[in-house]
Amino acid sequence: MSSIACTQRDETSRELDYSPVSRKWSFMERELSSAPESGDLLFFRGGGDGPAAHVKNSSITVRHPKMSLSVLLEIGDDEMADPGYCSGIADFLVASLNDVNPAFARVDVTGPWGDDTNLDVVLERRPRYSVDEARQFLRGYSWITVCPDELCRRLGGVSALAASGAFCRVIPLAAGGAVLQSTETLMDFSDDAMRDVFRVLAPVLPAGMPRFDPAHPEVRYVPEDASAM
Repeated sequence: MSSIACTQRDETSRELDYSPVSRKWSFMERELSSAPESGDLLFFRGGGDGPAAHVKNSSITVRHPKMSLSVLLEIGDDEMADPGYCSGIADFLVASLNDVNPAFARVDVTGPWGDDTNLDVVLERRPRYSVDEARQFLRGYSWITVCPDELCRRLGGVSALAASGAFCRVIPLAAGGAVLQSTETLMDFSDDAMRDVFRVLAPVLPAGMPRFDPAHPEVRYVPEDASAM
């Protein structure tokens, strides 16, 4: 397996390369501690058209430490229908986020793939504003949604979320917040399942009637104003 690794401190700085990461990880780790504007880590395996995994971090506002971290995996229908593989994704999130109270996280297969969420796209919000309000309004919803502690409390807490029937797993995080897994597998995340998630999370979602964005035709959402629920 080969790798590519790079960071960029800000828009005017040159990109720093740390490939292969197997030999230069300590240098990249040191640079990441200074919160660069962006960082990318790609792993490739033979036979694939793209990276098997792409880990991205970025500062989505000009004010640190508001950072985003994304992991893009190359998976197919077999993995999306495998309960063990899918539960492993949720377990990975719990292990990664257990010591923090994250503002937001999501797992889906329809994008968007940048700093935007599905609601940023269909409500025409800039990410910097949805990030600023992330502990007042949930930034989006998906197959797996990570809800911060402040919003979990407004929804009645972990027990109320578990009793809602919208999630197969509700996993509390030690530092606050919860990982909400809608269905056992990604393949099972139907429109009805998404609507159940929307119904339960509506009290903490931003108001507004979502509109289809032809630039993001695959983004999934419920075409209703959460404030009308």
